Amino acid sequence: DDASIEALSVPSVDLPPDAPSDQEVESSTLGWIKRAVIGLNLCPFAERPLRTKELTFHTVRGDNPEHIIEAVTEQLLLKRDEIGTSMVVCPELHPTEFEEYMALLQFIEQRVMVYHELVGHVQIAAFHPNFAFDSSGENVDVYTNRSPYPMFHVLREDEVGAAVEKLGGDPGKVWRRNKRLLQILEEKLGRLKVVQVLLGRGDMKTDCTDDTATSAAIDHALRQTKDEMDEEDRDGQEKEVIRGGWLR
Repeated sequence: DDASIEALSVPSVDLPPDAPSDQEVESSTLGWIKRAVIGLNLCPFAERPLRTKELTFHTVRGDNPEHIIEAVTEQLLLKRDEIGTSMVVCPELHPTEFEEYMALLQFIEQRVMVYHELVGHVQIAAFHPNFAFDSSGENVDVYTNRSPYPMFHVLREDEVGAAVEKLGGDPGKVWRRNKRLLQILEEKLGRLKVVQVLLGRGDMKTDCTDDTATSAAIDHALRQTKDEMDEEDRDGQEKEVIRGGWLR
């Protein structure tokens, strides 16, 4: 009931016997949003649209690029004129091949968005089970963008800009905070449990009471990260005062 979830109307496709059902896809996606994105505050402006039902999910089955491009384009055009954000979830779109997923994303950004004059109005954030930053390798921070299934997150530029302003106009602050949080969690729990916490693999849950050590580690990491970011803000303010010549 937290968000609008629907399967987009596309031609029926034959899925392998072990393919997750639409219900499983929806449950895993929403659980990941609540557990990791909101529960660990990886995106500080995600809770409100979920609560106000301005976040919608759309599932596209199969790996036909035309169907997926059509679905993502539809959401890009809608969000140009409507408030809120949407996620197009594509479980069968190269779930193990990040480069193939990125090739399709780049086609949408460089061709489709340009053709429809959408650049500057909306943007797409990439999420994929094997997401990788160019220079990060397999560092733990890649899990900030690793999701249960390949997804295209459609965002309005004005809403992103307003959210960045609330962070003091620093778009890199969220990434630095998330990177540090995951580093602390990895130090305390190890990589395997961090993956379990983020992606729900295994029996790990962030809100359960049967693993007090994990819950305590998460609480400690959240507090420590907040303290470090607050200190970074204070240091930055002091440097700005000195740079501006306000201290004599």
